[in-house]
Amino acid sequence: MDRNSNTFRARCASGPIAELTPTQRKVMKGVRSGLLNKQIAFDLGIAEATVKAHMTALMRKLKVRNRTQVAIAAQSLVWPEQDVVAPGY
Repeated sequence: MDRNSNTFRARCASGPIAELTPTQRKVMKGVRSGLLNKQIAFDLGIAEATVKAHMTALMRKLKVRNRTQVAIAAQSLVWPEQDVVAPGY
């Protein structure tokens, strides 16, 4: 798929990723990278309890039951161009 196409942009704007807050997206990327809540919290400069709250919201929005399913969902989602990060996080 051509990342510059209007179809790609529309899909990013209307998919599940569009419903997430910027911090939820960052937490999801951390989970996708295999980081622990404590590591995600350190990287984002927030409390571990805040990461857990974002994880709960992510699971609710993505309609999944656990962290592994969040990671699997993160792998399959189409991420907007501004959210693409270098490998490793």
